[in-house]
Amino acid sequence: MLFVLGALLSGITILHGLNPNDEGLVLQAADRIVHGQLPYRDFYANYGPGQYFTIAGLQALFGPSLLAWRVLRVLLDATVGVLAYRLARRDAPEGLALLAWLGVAGAMAFPSIPSPNPPAIALSLGALLLVRRRPGLAGALAGLALAYRVDAGLATILGAMLAAFGAGGRRAAFRLAGAAMLVGGLLLAPVILASPRDFWDQTIGFGLHQQGLQRLPLPGAHPPSSKPSELFDFYFAYVLLAGTALWLALALRARAPARVWALAPVVLAGVAYLLARADEFHLIPLAVFLPVALVLAAAGERAAGHRVAALACVAVLGLIALHGLDRKRVQLATTPPLAALHLPVADGVRIPWPDARALERLHAFVDRRVASGAPLFVAQPRYDLVKVGDPLLYVLLGHPNPTRYDVMQPGVVTTAPVQRDMIRALARARPRLVVRWLDPVAEQPEPDGAGRSSGVNLLGRFLDARYRSVARFGDYEVLRRR
Repeated sequence: MLFVLGALLSGITILHGLNPNDEGLVLQAADRIVHGQLPYRDFYANYGPGQYFTIAGLQALFGPSLLAWRVLRVLLDATVGVLAYRLARRDAPEGLALLAWLGVAGAMAFPSIPSPNPPAIALSLGALLLVRRRPGLAGALAGLALAYRVDAGLATILGAMLAAFGAGGRRAAFRLAGAAMLVGGLLLAPVILASPRDFWDQTIGFGLHQQGLQRLPLPGAHPPSSKPSELFDFYFAYVLLAGTALWLALALRARAPARVWALAPVVLAGVAYLLARADEFHLIPLAVFLPVALVLAAAGERAAGHRVAALACVAVLGLIALHGLDRKRVQLATTPPLAALHLPVADGVRIPWPDARALERLHAFVDRRVASGAPLFVAQPRYDLVKVGDPLLYVLLGHPNPTRYDVMQPGVVTTAPVQRDMIRALARARPRLVVRWLDPVAEQPEPDGAGRSSGVNLLGRFLDARYRSVARFGDYEVLRRR
């Protein structure tokens, strides 16, 4: 029943909207893999390979589609909620476990993008749930999580080892670690061996260097709105951080057993992920693992007779659940009138009517002028300052990117070496048309390093010299080779 309710909460908006950047990156990567390319070696990629290959498998089975990954995401969201409930229910009463489920289900239901978080979180919870009875299988799940998100996988392995050590001793912990490293190593080895340097630079190296340019600060003293719902959402990161501090303090005071500390690595990994970029997408891991930790703390405090501490945990749990439900309410209440997008890959997805008509007219224009399978390039308004791109256009229009860069990230495409590499690829491929995405969000300044111009716009000048504007459809300007 909880699985069905979680699927309904997540899936009620399954056909709503597009995400040009995040959705585009994963679907475009899947298309490249289906056509024989490898991540890191053949195209730039930041995530672990697991999500790319998973979506590529869906494409191989069902063809290019905006719907297939959404169905998988709904199933994963519902699974995560049930696993969180089961993990909480082992050591907490039914009411608290249900409250944990409500918080987790709400956190997973919005926002919905094909990121590696849902499968990584599901695998982490599965490993922690199985570790007492099946440490080898728990280790295999933790190793599988490595392929989706390396940091989450490592945190899961450490947490599961703590739980295994508490339940079965040193032998069980080492057995779990061995299984995790074997499975994780086998899954990562093909892409690492294909190009070790590219894998390092685009995953670990990116996190150590370029990602700092996109590090959004925690919310400040000047919220954009005074509406209670928007104020709550604006400051919600502090609710999660305060809840984490509360849980750690109670666990230290109570000298919690190893099975409770097993959640510490994944909770702290969620804190690090949130602090890396304090936005709605980076809240999710902490908003999933923290409710389970707080439920276990509340149950322990109540058993010890510490009612105030137990009530504090329940209060934070209630706020997390309220936030998830309110975000879904806002999503439903503020969605503008939607129209079906009539493109081959849309499969019933609905977007605002002006955007749908613009994309359909753009598709017809490109289809008449670019041969099937011929390359097309999706350009930014400028390349010295970028926020996000629109790689989803490659999927919607059905034409490949002649460069290896679908991602539009500061510190990557804003640098001279990468822009020169893209210019060389475009000079070789000579795409007949370029589509320039002119949505204001593409170059919207942020209060971080991404909001400052790099001073490098070699690619922009190359496009201006080689192409001229011939049509405009909404936010899409079509350029033709001179």
